[in-house]
Amino acid sequence: MTDGDTLYDLVRQLYPIPRSLTGDGVRATLTAIAAHVPLDVVEVPSGTPVLDWTVPQEWVLREAWVEDLTGRRIIDAADHGLTVVGYSVPVDEVVERDVLLAHLHTLPEQPDRIPYRTSYYAEAWGFCTSQRLAATLIDERYRVHIDAARLDGALTYGEAVLPGSSTDEVVITTHICHPMLANDNASGMAVLAGLGGWLAASPRRLTYRLLFLPGTIGSITWLARHRGDLGAICAGLTIAGLGDRGSHTYKRTEREDAWIDRAVRPRAPRPR
Repeated sequence: MTDGDTLYDLVRQLYPIPRSLTGDGVRATLTAIAAHVPLDVVEVPSGTPVLDWTVPQEWVLREAWVEDLTGRRIIDAADHGLTVVGYSVPVDEVVERDVLLAHLHTLPEQPDRIPYRTSYYAEAWGFCTSQRLAATLIDERYRVHIDAARLDGALTYGEAVLPGSSTDEVVITTHICHPMLANDNASGMAVLAGLGGWLAASPRRLTYRLLFLPGTIGSITWLARHRGDLGAICAGLTIAGLGDRGSHTYKRTEREDAWIDRAVRPRAPRPR
């Protein structure tokens, strides 16, 4: 079985990778995971119709920063992977302070934290920073620069099918698109990789399908490509947000009477 130290080491490896919905960061993430669980990596070209969605272009970020007019760099994507709104369009211009603030995301209630924001499906640009830093932006104008592009490429996901003596299939998924977020979701990726390595080395009655997917569009893409496989699925779980001290949260099935509901439901304590 994968021990806790190995999982923590994997989290440390996954955390700094510059992930987004698509692109080389996702590929690097899957390469790291494949060292722990046998993984098939699938690439679906940009523009492919998937149900009523379309596989998006890849987003490539080269550099991004905000400077004052003396050239002093105040915000720099090289310092932290959450600094730029994901899928920001290119911009290189001097803007009024009010314009910059309208494109700046903070968490006023947590003034030292940097939020995570994306604009996958709309053309927009923005920066994320701490409220404490944003409060220092008092000049009238600033230069903003985002060197980024949306290019035809592929959506990439990882899949491991571990056959059992039964064709009844349990699907377990986790999302792989968030950068520099330990709880959401380096923890989920590490736990599913560890679980997959343990299952791969264990006798199995059920068949297990483990999916490492970009959020939402990854699941939609997999479903569009596997409509004929859905009848074998007898249960499913999504693993995310496992790195905090809270108790687990389980979203029940619609009727709340499937065997997976009974398996996950906390048992009443035994009388003493």
